[in-house]
Amino acid sequence: MTTEAKMVGGKGGWNGDARLAALRLCPPFADWDEGALARLAAIARVEHHARGAEIFARDPERREAFVIAAGEIEISRVSASGRKYVLSVSGAHSVLALVRLLDRQPIHFTYRAYSDTTLLHLPAARLIAILDAQPMLWRSIALFMCARQGDSLRLLNDQQLGSLEQRMAATIVDLARIHGIEGKEGTEVGLRLPQEQLGAMLGITRQSVNKLLRGFEEAGLIATDYNRLTIRDHAALDRIAASRD
Repeated sequence: MTTEAKMVGGKGGWNGDARLAALRLCPPFADWDEGALARLAAIARVEHHARGAEIFARDPERREAFVIAAGEIEISRVSASGRKYVLSVSGAHSVLALVRLLDRQPIHFTYRAYSDTTLLHLPAARLIAILDAQPMLWRSIALFMCARQGDSLRLLNDQQLGSLEQRMAATIVDLARIHGIEGKEGTEVGLRLPQEQLGAMLGITRQSVNKLLRGFEEAGLIATDYNRLTIRDHAALDRIAASRD
């Protein structure tokens, strides 16, 4: 194991009860009975990944799903020309890489720690065994994947049909929904958001990002400060996000 992915155990606070608590907050597993959840916690391997570390760096084909217990994970892909596209940045209590339950599914995306992150790694074969032992548990996985498919179709629709302004607004709204922190000045997106990162999410240049953010800020919709972004007028940003040319 590399220094980027360091095993942590009970001494680091991730005993069985802590793993259970983290899994219980994860949507696909929230309604599982205590016995099934305990079996899931028993197979979970706890690892800490330093900011910037690639999750499956040594074995890109490793068949594991994982739950974000703390921190954030960036999901991205690099084109043949070397251009990076960021699909999303997921936060605590998200489950990722469930597609790896399918042993013949090609693996396209890269998972990277966006900040120092603690993950519960779930080996696919052992997770499938738990699901097969109680087939009704597959229902929660299926519903979750249907919702994920709906999100992907909405994202594709926005990317194809939306204006740059609409796409930027939708991206900020989505990030705030996942990572938002309410405060006196508005809703802060609780992530470091360099303009290069937003550009990779939208497939546009840093200069275009700067122009869009400056326009939003001049209109009183957002405030920016050293890679931090706060939504000042949520309703107006929602209207732009929902608009179409």
